[in-house]
Amino acid sequence: MKAFDYIKLMKKYNKLELEYQSLQEMIKDHCFDRLLDTVGQPLEIKRLRQENKRLRIRLKELKKEIKK
Repeated sequence: MKAFDYIKLMKKYNKLELEYQSLQEMIKDHCFDRLLDTVGQPLEIKRLRQENKRLRIRLKELKKEIKK
């Protein structure tokens, strides 16, 4: 009877170990995605600022043309 219980516990342990490993991988993937989002934001902000600056300059030029 003890051998049967031991085998049953080993199967349960192996199943839990696999679930634990899969959860670790999911967490790593999620953290990596969050990191990429955080790292990507400064680049997006910089791009938007440059575009905004370019548009403000273009707007000034157009206003000057309208006045003429």
